[in-house]
Amino acid sequence: MINSVYNYYAAQYGHREYSKYDTHSKAQLKSTFGRLQKINSQTPSYKIDFSDAALKYAIDLKENARELSQIADELSDESTDSITYKRSATSSSPQVIDAEYIGDSCVQDYEPLEVTVSQLACPQTNTGNFLQPNSKPFAAGEYSFDLQVQDLTYQFEFGVNATDTVTDTQQKIARLINQADIGLNAQLLTDGLGNSAISITSDATGIRGISPTIFHIQSQNSSDASDSNTELVSTLGLDRVTQYPANAVYSVNGTTATSVSNEVTIDNNYVLTFFDTTGKAPVTISMNTDTDAIADSIGELIGGYNNLISVTANDANEHFEGNEKLKKDFAGIAKSYNHLLNENGLSVTDNGTIAVDRDAIISAADNGTLGDIFSGLNAFKQAVQKKAEDISLNPMDYVNNKIIAYKNPLRPTNDPYNLSAYTGMIFDGYL
Repeated sequence: MINSVYNYYAAQYGHREYSKYDTHSKAQLKSTFGRLQKINSQTPSYKIDFSDAALKYAIDLKENARELSQIADELSDESTDSITYKRSATSSSPQVIDAEYIGDSCVQDYEPLEVTVSQLACPQTNTGNFLQPNSKPFAAGEYSFDLQVQDLTYQFEFGVNATDTVTDTQQKIARLINQADIGLNAQLLTDGLGNSAISITSDATGIRGISPTIFHIQSQNSSDASDSNTELVSTLGLDRVTQYPANAVYSVNGTTATSVSNEVTIDNNYVLTFFDTTGKAPVTISMNTDTDAIADSIGELIGGYNNLISVTANDANEHFEGNEKLKKDFAGIAKSYNHLLNENGLSVTDNGTIAVDRDAIISAADNGTLGDIFSGLNAFKQAVQKKAEDISLNPMDYVNNKIIAYKNPLRPTNDPYNLSAYTGMIFDGYL
């Protein structure tokens, strides 16, 4: 059961990146724990449903609620907690340079950046010798070679059978390197004559330190010219570098710089990703208009809301008693703000999600009423954020829990056994 749930969590949510809102102070953690204790002291003792389906449902609720809460945090002014919009960047040539704004949304304007890229950062590639696929140059026996990546050295050992061809040996080596998961990718190449060779490429790019290479391959006894391991490395050409790593070379407003990767941060305000060189004409990076930024922010908030609603709308979760309760809670929030939503390009659909009419939002901006729309959505944002935080604190409250005993309303006490059912699901998202 544990493996099943862990694998589900890792596959569905393990790739998510943490943001600054996942970092918390001691005071925030203390406040969260206090809220957790209060919930626990008022919660009856349950026999909790620990089936795989229930735990997956709780994980979906918790992760989508946490994502919605984080979006709401990003759209909140830190000083007043009122709704604000995220500033965003735009590139005049996104297929060449992509831009993301990561600075303070309160800053109203930045001077555009003129960016040129004269060289992309590239990885190291070793391409071996092309050999006839059915040849058998290696005697049967055990072989090994050393592969050094940065400061770490890995030893690879494998056997060659009497019936193994060059292609068989090349495939064994490629599998060993790929399965080791050490930041290298190996594959077999074929030339026009049908000959095959091993190609090994690093995930990393650029030059770090004084070494001109990222990885190096040699036999364990390279000083012995007759050694079979040396012959293997030499015959296959595993140590032949066909592309040396290189740094990206770029300039921002006339100032030249280099980077070991094709993703660079400028003044802690922009993250630029290089896809191609620019030639002589620079790419302009500028801030989006307020209209586009506000429309994007509203769309992001509603997108997080809809993702959480989709968990409750999933047919597989209909049998959980708390699912219907959760639907009613969200329906109540939507009903309370339905008039406001309808007036401003947002409409509640039959399945409880909210549809966004971007054109209506932009039209409101052109008519000068966008400020009223945005300030009116502050109450809606606060309501959905509060509900999302409640869900993330106790996602197990919505599965099929059977009440064993009610708490004494006059003297509520904490139940450590109930608490342990979901604390681990909460604190894995706190750094």
